[in-house]
Formats: sequence, structure tokens, C-alpha cells
Amino acid sequence: MLDINMKVQPSFYDDECAIVFSFYFDKATRKIGEAVVYTCKKSNGKESNQDHIDTDVQEKIAYIKEFSIVDEYQATSMKKIQHFLDVIGIKKCVRQNLQGKEIAF
Repeated sequence: MLDINMKVQPSFYDDECAIVFSFYFDKATRKIGEAVVYTCKKSNGKESNQDHIDTDVQEKIAYIKEFSIVDEYQATSMKKIQHFLDVIGIKKCVRQNLQGKEIAF
């Protein structure tokens, strides 16, 4: 995991209330790929707090929008992305398959 360099460029989109991270990966001087990940809050419904007042429960979630990385480095790159997301408090990362269903990582 140490032989791949990862650079992160964050952006904020007001209209979507999302933070978008662009990840760039290289090994030595060779570019091996990039990924784009949207992060936002996903509402999980209602929950009662200690005063029995309903509050919205929101989970931070990451959506992989683009993932174009050389095959042999995909697993290592994904581990680096997941570690970064874990550090900033996002535990769930998903990607849509060809049928439009979400796949959790």
C-alpha cells in the first residue's frame, strides 16, 4: 500500500450539499488512475431521542461516481480511499452496478 501515492482534491457543491473528493493515484512517475467520490448525508428515517422527540437520523455516506484505475492497483487504491473516508468519519461507501443497484464496499 505504501508504493502507491494518493493525492486528494476536495470540492464543495452547494446546490447538492455534497463534498466531492477527486483522488489521483500514481506509482513513481507513472499515473495509474483516478476516482471521484461524492460524500453526503443519507436520511435513515426518524428516531426518538431521550425527550421522545422525533429527529431525522442521517448517515454519512460516500458514492463512487468514477473509478478508472489500472486493474492491478484497483484493490490497493480502494483500500486507500476507504482508509481516507474512515479517517473523516464516513463508514459506508457504495457504488452502483450496471443494473443501478448499490454495492457496498
